[in-house]
Amino acid sequence: MFQMLMTVFRLLLKIPYVKNHPKVLKLDRYLEDKIGLDLIKQEKKWFEKHPLLEERIKALEEDLDDLYLDRNQSRKKQNSN
Repeated sequence: MFQMLMTVFRLLLKIPYVKNHPKVLKLDRYLEDKIGLDLIKQEKKWFEKHPLLEERIKALEEDLDDLYLDRNQSRKKQNSN
């Protein structure tokens, strides 16, 4: 059960904007205090070992940001017409 929860939490951290959400940061702090597990720190260490993947992931997140902006702008144009 615990392993399943940890897997879900790790998957959530891979979604853009989730790892900087205040509730996720609060949960990460709680896990670190109670059981000594810091998932965000583990993710940073993994990116240190794999810098090229970090660049690719950041580029994909930027592309997603652009897509969301374009989508929102097109919706605003449609609503204004």
